[in-house]
Amino acid sequence: MSVAIIASFHIYHFVYKELSVDKFHEKRKDIYRVLETPPSSSYRNVQTPPPLGNYLKDILPEVIDFSRVVNNNAPINFIIDGKKIELDIIYVDASFFELFSFKFIKGSLHAFKENKNSIIISRRKARQLFGEEEAIGKIIESYNVVSSQQMEYTIAGIIEDIPENSTLQSDVLLNLKSHPLVSYTDTHEDKGWRTGFTDLYLYLPNAKDVNGITKKIEDLLFEKAKGNGSGDVDRNNYKYELQRLDTIYFNSFDISNQGKKGSLQFINILVLVGVLTLVLAIFNYVLMNLGLSINRTEEFKMRRYLGGSKLNIYLLLLFESFFNIVVCFILTLLTYPLISGIFRKLLTSNYEFSWYHDKALLSLFLFIILVIGSIIGTLEFILSYKSIFGAGRGKNKKWNSAWFSKKIIVGFQLVLLIGLLSSILLISKQVQYIQTKDLGFDKNVVFISPPGLDDVLLNELRSKSYINSLAIGDMLFNEKFNLEDVKIESSQGELKAMLIRGDTNYLDTYGLQLKLGRNIKSNKKPLFSNRFRVGWTPQKTDDLIEVLVNEEFVKKANLKKPLGMVFKSTNINNAVIVGVIKDVYNTPLHSPIYPMIIGYGFNNFPMQFLQVSFDKNRKDELIAFLSNLYIQNDITYDDSKKDEILYKVDYEDFYDLELQLKRLLEAFTVIVLFISLLGLVAISLFITESKTKEIGIRKVNGATIKEIMLMLNKDFIKWVAIAFVIACPISYYAMRKWLENFAYKTELSWWVFALAGLFTLVIALLTVSWQTYRAATRNPVESLRDE
Repeated sequence: MSVAIIASFHIYHFVYKELSVDKFHEKRKDIYRVLETPPSSSYRNVQTPPPLGNYLKDILPEVIDFSRVVNNNAPINFIIDGKKIELDIIYVDASFFELFSFKFIKGSLHAFKENKNSIIISRRKARQLFGEEEAIGKIIESYNVVSSQQMEYTIAGIIEDIPENSTLQSDVLLNLKSHPLVSYTDTHEDKGWRTGFTDLYLYLPNAKDVNGITKKIEDLLFEKAKGNGSGDVDRNNYKYELQRLDTIYFNSFDISNQGKKGSLQFINILVLVGVLTLVLAIFNYVLMNLGLSINRTEEFKMRRYLGGSKLNIYLLLLFESFFNIVVCFILTLLTYPLISGIFRKLLTSNYEFSWYHDKALLSLFLFIILVIGSIIGTLEFILSYKSIFGAGRGKNKKWNSAWFSKKIIVGFQLVLLIGLLSSILLISKQVQYIQTKDLGFDKNVVFISPPGLDDVLLNELRSKSYINSLAIGDMLFNEKFNLEDVKIESSQGELKAMLIRGDTNYLDTYGLQLKLGRNIKSNKKPLFSNRFRVGWTPQKTDDLIEVLVNEEFVKKANLKKPLGMVFKSTNINNAVIVGVIKDVYNTPLHSPIYPMIIGYGFNNFPMQFLQVSFDKNRKDELIAFLSNLYIQNDITYDDSKKDEILYKVDYEDFYDLELQLKRLLEAFTVIVLFISLLGLVAISLFITESKTKEIGIRKVNGATIKEIMLMLNKDFIKWVAIAFVIACPISYYAMRKWLENFAYKTELSWWVFALAGLFTLVIALLTVSWQTYRAATRNPVESLRDE
């Protein structure tokens, strides 16, 4: 019972914290985040143009206020008292502190609003940076890579530490007006609409029809795009959603630039795990007590003879269960510091338990386990009722009257154990399939994007002997992607395809296999720049561009002879297919293979990444070269993070939920196995106690130890067989539904279920055999002397 309560408390603590995310904001039901929902994308986009907030506030009466947030993708180096310190920051409007419930401790919100180079920090960060010194008014410096400027910021305020159960996380908040792109778009509003990079939160306290407001926003932005002379504007590309603040956390799985997000599916699994653990523990606890209480039957009868009522005995059993359950609760609290780290790692959680802040959480859990205590006491009373109060002589008959209930309890835990074992085997099989799947390209390619070096870096790398191949282009593997509308000119066929920019060397760098035709070639040099240029507007060209397509493109476009075929797409005016490559799995295996186009020169927007294939044994040389190059060119560089110079896709990151589920079920299986073993000991104790005289009679009549053990164990074999028949269809259905999350998956092999059933049978027999052996070897005189 202690094991179950300890495990369930950690699960309960995590679930409680998860469900409370963003619930502390007083205006949470009136704040909505604006999401763009492109029709041909695998993701929703939270990044909106900077002028959008003011525009909507001026036109829509429902928008009372708004706040914008820019999550900086990388830490910024600040200089404080001559020391360089790297800090994670976000940019916010002054209205941020009026909409969200982040409490000011000291300072002036007015000063933050009026001075664009002001900064607000948390109490934790103030202590870390300045100790006991007054932080308000302190000036700190930073170098802004985007604007190439040295900036000075004045600390205008200190707020309480942002709670761990908040989707918005930062200890350092800068005034949004100091962001170089926002400063630029404030003075060039027409160009401000071209790039979206701010998260926009609208305050709609009087909104009665959120869908109606969403429709108004779509219409307004569509009409504005047409009015700006953007050419043919497709109304379907202007789809938006208003996401209420308290629903953001569990409804952002497809939003790439949100750091903190949760999974309701995982929460539901956790709750199920916790409930099943407790139910299993309750049943086995009752079984154990019933087995031990066989010898207490006479005690209960004596209490009856001395005037004890049924209520007295019920209260006695209730008190005993309450006492034991409270002991379990105390053990849970005492062991929390010792094992909390294990559970946090298992659940990938940073939530800490606090006696001060979590009083409500603790009180609710205590109430839950007291309810469990009352259930246990009541079950014990009901299942032992006839043995205590029933008429007739002989305890065996009386205890057998509740035998059906005990069979159900044993069967339940065996079904659960077989189901869990088969599920964990299948999940492990799918995870192994994911990890060993040949994706069809070189997964060891890294990409580099140092700011401001451009051709200098390109030429230096080409001269290195440890560089196998070097290409300018996008990453091949993408979790989030858009699909282009493609129209084949000759056949008038239409399809949607993924567009990947890559130069002539892209094919060799990634080791892509050419199935038909030749590689792309062009006299036009690929446009390459690591630095984003403010106000840069991409424009399509009418030049005929050579491209490669994959086999899926040819199949979906129904091209008999793809080479030489000309087509147009959303971002390409004129392209000709010169080669066909073999299909590759360049998205997570949840998604199917999509039609793909590889080429460059589609527009004048530069490619920002170098894709590098190199000798893995000489990685340190490459890192050392890049580090020196950064220092020589005065690029902000933190030597402690030199390994991050090379960006490499961690393909297992895209399957975090599956790996987390695997770890969780492995741990839960161990707990269930442990509790089940104790339950089997309890039921074997119950059986042997209830059949003591039968065993004695059989031995007197010449039965051997082997025959008696077979008689006692055959029931367990039968129970395992029945549990196997029940568990397999349930587990098969659940795993089939789970595997539907993947476009490419392993098979539901029969041996997985057979192995789970066989393991359960062996464990059950080994567990009960020592108890049945004791009963079979007991002197029959001991069991028959009272008859």
